[in-house]
Amino acid sequence: MGVKKYLIIIISLCKFIWDIYKLKLFYKMNYSRLYACSDAVFMNWVRQSIHLINEEKYRFTSFSVFFTPERLQEVNVLYWEANQIPSDKVYLDIQAQATENINACVIECAKFYQACKFDIENVFPNQKHIWNQFGFNDYEAARKSARAMFMFYSDFILMASLHKEAMTEATWTEETYTKITALKDQLKASMDQQTKSRIDRGRAADERVVRLNTIYEKLSKYMKAAKIIYANIPEMLRWFKFPLTSKSTKSKLIELENQEDMV
Repeated sequence: MGVKKYLIIIISLCKFIWDIYKLKLFYKMNYSRLYACSDAVFMNWVRQSIHLINEEKYRFTSFSVFFTPERLQEVNVLYWEANQIPSDKVYLDIQAQATENINACVIECAKFYQACKFDIENVFPNQKHIWNQFGFNDYEAARKSARAMFMFYSDFILMASLHKEAMTEATWTEETYTKITALKDQLKASMDQQTKSRIDRGRAADERVVRLNTIYEKLSKYMKAAKIIYANIPEMLRWFKFPLTSKSTKSKLIELENQEDMV
């Protein structure tokens, strides 16, 4: 029975390590932005540009047969799809909640272990080698992180099973063992949720960037044509420019974000 539980713990730890590896690997797959500003700023600019191009479409269609209604509709569809993807803030909030859940689990695990520790000392008085089997000498390090606490509880379950006869004769019940396992499983579930939220955030960012990059490429044709179409109308040409780069001053970025009332 002990060997079986030990194997289960090893498999569980391997799965956890694999989840972390997949998370790191996924982050390496993130796409680079063609536009040099935040997603929010770029999407606001795209909305304005679509509206403006739609109002000025006769100039573009007169300039070149390249600018068909279907081309602008493609941009509209991509913009709509990008808008359906939850913002990064949504995923950050989910991630923050997952972190809070993990912290709460670690605290609960620590409190319950302290109660168990009291019973262990009474059942095995002055037997420090057995105390250390139950993790007395590893506890302080374990309580510093969720991962360490999860591994600590995995070992705790193994040792609790090894000394089950002595513990149940003196003080523990089946509920005690159920509680230990439940706390470990709860902590693992919370860590899995945090990992998932990070992966979901990265996936959503990639999906958004892919669409916005495509929009960038399609609108670049309009921006290029606008330099010729509005060469002698500077007050119009200024609206046919991509957003300011991330190196621009904060005041200029705020000005750009406040252009919502332009159209």
